[in-house]
Amino acid sequence: MNALRLIALFSLALMSYPVGIAYGFVVRAFRWGIYVLMFDLPKIRQDVYGLGVKMSSVLNAVAATWLTAWLIVPKSKLSFGEYYPASAVIGKAHSVGQLSKVGQWVRHQLETLDPGHCERAARRHGLIETT
Repeated sequence: MNALRLIALFSLALMSYPVGIAYGFVVRAFRWGIYVLMFDLPKIRQDVYGLGVKMSSVLNAVAATWLTAWLIVPKSKLSFGEYYPASAVIGKAHSVGQLSKVGQWVRHQLETLDPGHCERAARRHGLIETT
């Protein structure tokens, strides 16, 4: 009976991902439409940034093994998988010189969009000590 419950909960979780993504997309699109009509661009930026942080945290949790293999140098003690945004872990890895070539490229793309992004994220989440 417990196995059946576990399978039912697992199935519900798997179905919830696409439904939750679609629902979130509709709600956000409606919210952004209202922001555009009100000419409230700072709210759109804030909402997009918040969405990016949430997506990065989920990515870090569900793709930890893949991210560690691709973005961190082999035999490093650093790894993804904690509940931090991926950019915070990338900032920490960069600060200790343990980013792979692909990791350096990803960091460069993030830094081009928002200079200082990875280091700020790592400091904000306590992965790098503030001086």
